[in-house]
Amino acid sequence: MQWKLSLLLFALMLRYTDGWPHWKHGRSLLNLLPSDQVGHNVIAERKAHRAGPSIPEQQQAPFDGSWKEQAGYWMRRLAQNFDIGIYSELKEYLQAQEKQPDVDCEKALRNQSLPTSADLGLAPWDFMRDLETTPARIAFLNELTEEVCSNASGRVGAGVQPRVAAFGVWNGNMWGLRRSLLPWMQWSTQLGVCRFYIGYQGRDAETLRALERISSVSLILISPPFAPAEEIRKWRAHAETNEWAQKPGNWRLMAKQGYCGDIALERARAEGVQWMMHIDADELLLPAVSLAADLASVPPWAAAVKMHNHEALIESFEVVNKYEEVTLFKVHDATLPSKAGDLQWRFRLGTYPAYYQVYHNGKSIVRTDRGHVHMWGPHEFLGPRNTTWADPEHNPEGDFKAVTGQTTLLHLSYASWRDLMSKARTSCPSNFRQYAEAGNRTKVKDCFCLDFDLDAYMAAVKGEAAARDYWIINSLFSEGAVRKDKEICKVYRDIPRLKELLIRDRLLLRVIAPQQALRAHEVAIRALARSMGIRVGAVEAAAGSGAEGRPGARKSNPQGAKETVRRL
Repeated sequence: MQWKLSLLLFALMLRYTDGWPHWKHGRSLLNLLPSDQVGHNVIAERKAHRAGPSIPEQQQAPFDGSWKEQAGYWMRRLAQNFDIGIYSELKEYLQAQEKQPDVDCEKALRNQSLPTSADLGLAPWDFMRDLETTPARIAFLNELTEEVCSNASGRVGAGVQPRVAAFGVWNGNMWGLRRSLLPWMQWSTQLGVCRFYIGYQGRDAETLRALERISSVSLILISPPFAPAEEIRKWRAHAETNEWAQKPGNWRLMAKQGYCGDIALERARAEGVQWMMHIDADELLLPAVSLAADLASVPPWAAAVKMHNHEALIESFEVVNKYEEVTLFKVHDATLPSKAGDLQWRFRLGTYPAYYQVYHNGKSIVRTDRGHVHMWGPHEFLGPRNTTWADPEHNPEGDFKAVTGQTTLLHLSYASWRDLMSKARTSCPSNFRQYAEAGNRTKVKDCFCLDFDLDAYMAAVKGEAAARDYWIINSLFSEGAVRKDKEICKVYRDIPRLKELLIRDRLLLRVIAPQQALRAHEVAIRALARSMGIRVGAVEAAAGSGAEGRPGARKSNPQGAKETVRRL
């Protein structure tokens, strides 16, 4: 009787879910598409093109949506006996977890271990504690640009093709340049990004002068105190008619990104750039082969390439150099086998109701050398019909079409609770702090697109202790971490073993390429600094994570199975 019921459920699943056992477009284990089709899946006409520009989108639960999607989800859950050996150990882990007693989420937080990067073997080589080496870092970046992008030295290696640029809006100071923008540019340049259009929104003259010394940077200035009066006037005239610019916080930032992005596209066309992307300093490119190879494989009738984003999963309590210390990422469900997304969802972290905490809809790379294109929100581009994109079979009308590419993004969001505090300080106008202190979540929401950012801001307003607790329970994947189900929590035990299973079954991704490349850069930068007469110490490879002596930091057993560290 049981096998008949299972067979009936399987038949219903095929009938009512179009035979596709995943709530979103993915790849089936039993019916993989040919590799050329996988790389060139045309993105269907998007609602965004009809309803408005793209905004950061939260991940939806697999059991949300239409009745058909909900039925498909529960049928898949009931028909798991057909998954012969697939993810069996992860399912056993979940079954054992379900047998554990329920715990109070806030009380469980007090028992969560706080491992350092040194405990995990991830201590950085560059602790980012100095500004004195900044001139050497800029000189190194300029040399790297010359080597990668022009091969002017005549050494081994060809000049990069195609010509690729990145654009971003940034408002940091010299410490932000040292700790964020320069490492991001080093990694991007190493991959073949040879032009950076930076919409600088900061107010620090020293930082502006430093940016001007970087040969690959083209500055876009639209705001006081550094922008010319005419550029300020143009931006303000645009802002008066732009809906997003009339709103605070994230919305006004996206309006500036769109405005500056269109300026960057114009410059890219004038300078002969072939591709441009909009990525931020906490987003690292991860090509499947190389950036040049991935772009060369894009069909000529496609105007843009969609990049799925893998979201960082933080293992260390005190991260001081996210580019070296953050190496574990949640794999985007669109790149997973079809049934894995449902299983992945069951490994959520903390009290937040989604697996991904921030945006889930990736970013794009667009052609800039074959017709007019423009920003369509921070995540996409758009353009009119163009005969250069026409193809008799794939694009007869020459429409603007995007394909799913092989290059993905590593999103290093909220790498530490200090990142959370720093982001909260610049997210909203000062009057929103009063709304947050009064508990007016509805009013504060006007400042944010994503609920996680909103909740993080509400926590940060309460002070460092509240911000630290919010970050630990929702972002730190360590022994004693929890997953909220309804009003109670389940505890994650034996984290090292769980990581091993999740990585093996490709629900998580371990990426060390940026870490290793930047460590090699660090050795070269220190040698260059010494040659410039700058006093530097040895690389601190054997040191701790940088957490020692900081308030709230507690060392933990790296295995986490026997010993629990409590926070007062």
